Amino acid sequence: MLNPVIFIKDPIKYDYSQFIISLLPKFINCNRIDLVILCQITESNQLNEILCFYYQLIRNHKNNGDTDGDTDSLPMFDYRFEINILFNLSTKKLNQLCLNNWNHGYIAEGDNDNSTNLSSLPLSITQISNIEIPTIQSRANSSSAYNDEDDKITTSRQYQQFKTTAVGGTFDHLHDGHKILLSMAIFLTSNKLIIGITGSNLLINKKFKSQLQTFNQRQNLVIQFINLLLLSETSVIFFEIYEINDVCGPTGYINDIDNLIISQETKSGGEFVNKFRKDHGFKLLDITIIKVIGGNVEENSWKGKLSSTDIREQEYNRLLNQ
Repeated sequence: MLNPVIFIKDPIKYDYSQFIISLLPKFINCNRIDLVILCQITESNQLNEILCFYYQLIRNHKNNGDTDGDTDSLPMFDYRFEINILFNLSTKKLNQLCLNNWNHGYIAEGDNDNSTNLSSLPLSITQISNIEIPTIQSRANSSSAYNDEDDKITTSRQYQQFKTTAVGGTFDHLHDGHKILLSMAIFLTSNKLIIGITGSNLLINKKFKSQLQTFNQRQNLVIQFINLLLLSETSVIFFEIYEINDVCGPTGYINDIDNLIISQETKSGGEFVNKFRKDHGFKLLDITIIKVIGGNVEENSWKGKLSSTDIREQEYNRLLNQ
């Protein structure tokens, strides 16, 4: 099924919040929206901030009551609505997405200049005028994904800095936080991405386990998202998926890994992996700790953290009330 796409030229310098919010009511009957960043991102902390900010902006946006009249306290889009933020796409990849994924595009009038080169794409694109696109400096601090310098969790890495990068997780009901992890891993990889997906045997004690997706379901959703960013005729990055049945997963037996992507809450897991690798004569990994959506309750309308548990609970209740 085709879906709309929003193009933003330079979210490093400019704040597209109001522009995006003005478009969201158009998508109330859609199942998915893609957001494409047109400028090249070169620093990992910049990308991490942008991903956190815009995933949260769309996911947590409240219905203003213009459609149903009495739903202004609820998010416009629930957990089943798919959001994808795409970056550093080649022209061939953009053309591929236009043909296979998108039915209409939107861009701010001032962004649609010769540098974006969107006129050559096989896609109908609407230019939106009369929406201010302020510089980042004029955006309130509270709207930033990083409110304090201490929140910049690790020294910024460079685009495609590492030959082989690893990332792992349950990836159950693939959500925005998972997509940030995978996006950062793809960003830092120049050759190979190793993805560990938790095996079903390690998930038997999860809450609302009746709504847990099978390993194959979770794997397929991960592959679909990775292909949105990677799959093209010119892609030089390939990926491998492993089932995780212990603490380390593939990082415990594959020596040729340079970098491990983890969230702040799994920092101790990264330290354990490096200790294990050192004890077994493997090279130590560069550990990149990133921020994912909802590090604390104040930042997030979900229960403190956007999690698969929350989604399983909502899915359980939805099916129960049908």
